[in-house]
Amino acid sequence: MGVGLASLVAAALLGSAPSRVAGESCDERGMRQHVARFITAFNRGEVKTLDRLFARGTWWRWFAVGTAPGRRIQGAAYNRKTLVKYFRTRHGRHERLQLQYLQYNGLSAGYGHFQFQVLRKADDMATPVLYIGKGAMSCFTGNFAVWSMGAES
Repeated sequence: MGVGLASLVAAALLGSAPSRVAGESCDERGMRQHVARFITAFNRGEVKTLDRLFARGTWWRWFAVGTAPGRRIQGAAYNRKTLVKYFRTRHGRHERLQLQYLQYNGLSAGYGHFQFQVLRKADDMATPVLYIGKGAMSCFTGNFAVWSMGAES
């Protein structure tokens, strides 16, 4: 069964169909554009834009940062309601992300998967630190379902 047909079957079973725009976020080009919008909005402290970039409801999974500062793990990582506050706090620390690497890893179970590296710097960091991570785009909402990163060891 092709990816398009599988997505439609999954949508029918779940009661909603992915829109054309949402589906495009799951391809490599759409994912790259979405990540670029995230990095730009994050660096500018545009919390309303950031909020719109992340899925809600059943399509939301987590936003995790595995290492301090701004550590967000376990229950906090899964809590969508605290995401905007987290972004405001990190912007208050003048945190900035600089994308170093981005790789699209394909589609699976209604999500477009990717991995990345960002250089992270903020007032509460002595020096910039390279973080590695993974993410997933919901093909049904066109938004991030997962963003997870931690300092490279």
